[in-house]
Amino acid sequence: MSNPTTKGADAVRTTPTIGLIILLALVTVTPGARGQFRPPRSEQGPRVLFYEAFPVPGGGDSLEERVDVHYRIDREFFVPVRDPDGRSPFHRSGELVVELADSTGGIAARAMQTLEIPEEDADRKQAGSRWEQGIFQLMVPPGRYRILMTVEDEESRRSVMDSSRFVRTSPRDVPGLATASVVLIAPPPGAHGLSDLSLMNYGEDILFGRPAALLVVWTPAGGRDSLLSVKYSFVGEPASPEDRPFLPPDRELTVPLYRGVRLDPWTDSSRAAYRVFPDAPGGTCAAVVPVPFARLLLRPFRMTFALSSGSDRFEVVRKGRAVWPDMPFSLKEIDNALDALRYVTTEVELDSLRRGNIETRRANLEGYWRSRGGKQETAFNEVMTEYYRRVDLATRNFGTLRQPDGFRSDRGRIYVLYGPPTTTDRTLNPVSGFQEVWTYMRLKKKFIFVDQNKSGTYVLVSTAAL
Repeated sequence: MSNPTTKGADAVRTTPTIGLIILLALVTVTPGARGQFRPPRSEQGPRVLFYEAFPVPGGGDSLEERVDVHYRIDREFFVPVRDPDGRSPFHRSGELVVELADSTGGIAARAMQTLEIPEEDADRKQAGSRWEQGIFQLMVPPGRYRILMTVEDEESRRSVMDSSRFVRTSPRDVPGLATASVVLIAPPPGAHGLSDLSLMNYGEDILFGRPAALLVVWTPAGGRDSLLSVKYSFVGEPASPEDRPFLPPDRELTVPLYRGVRLDPWTDSSRAAYRVFPDAPGGTCAAVVPVPFARLLLRPFRMTFALSSGSDRFEVVRKGRAVWPDMPFSLKEIDNALDALRYVTTEVELDSLRRGNIETRRANLEGYWRSRGGKQETAFNEVMTEYYRRVDLATRNFGTLRQPDGFRSDRGRIYVLYGPPTTTDRTLNPVSGFQEVWTYMRLKKKFIFVDQNKSGTYVLVSTAAL
């Protein structure tokens, strides 16, 4: 039996502390969502294309060397249309072209891929949540090349082109760690040996909060060493004393060195990977270096890797940033993200978080969530992620002409604090107007909202225990 209801707009007076405890207890996280804050100003719009070039030492013949170009394209870039062949209800289609241009501007190698992506419906999905992936193989003489990457949607004819990156291939007669190529991969599932290595495949960037490792491949020189020594260090770009505690600490380690391996690309549209074959004639050396990339904040960084095997030494410098392609929209601007904390903070605490310049407010926001569900080994905060995904959904679904920010409404407040109800019942009363009853079985509560003016603005009028 339910307890007597409490009438009026103030029917639910959830304190910030209790609201956050409820949120921590009930949090459910959308798979794949990783991140901590907003991207740099230059990347406020969704990125539809990530790519990188990976020279594969010893992957060609005596005259040409192999360059693998890994790509990841947001499926939402392509407009869904009905499939005329009936193989699926809808499909998305487009074309991807990669070219390697030499110093004169001439095209040394070119490859093209037609993309056909089946879809069950034409509903728009969140940008950055679904990707089409693959690997191109190109052969070019040793040298430096500009990468030209173009993707075009067949239906709309819109296209994206990027030519900001370069790749260098080394001559076959220059063996050793100086030929080393590095690429980010997911940590191998096995503790020993190499077999199937999945690429992180976000260009030179890191998917924020996700564990990763570094695959190092090079043409072997003399010697039969079985270990690779690695010393790595990270700095922010620009360096910031406040961010230093969240960078991986400097470390020196040794990892197994595998000789005579061959890397064969393998993709299934949702994953790009390498299958590793040992004892390959003329194969390369390879090593996997575990690095705590999951600690990195959403900032640009520079990482330096000093590699050594016997007397062979080389230093690799790589720049990148942690990215969160499907970041909740409500997190993209600091002040909006702070304002959305109104249901889990006091007014005094919220005023304190809003003080200072933009960098201070950003640090305040990160510090607030770090103290509520953060983990030392990863910058990903699942409580924060779920909270802002709820804010996004409430903003979209509960807004009206008078109150476009739906998360500020009564229904938005309850949704942000408690998530989706177990059941929603809507009725029309000729006198009181539309009524919605949200029932939460796990909380043993129900909330009653009324739209008395039939304007779409629902007001919380009572709450009751089940």
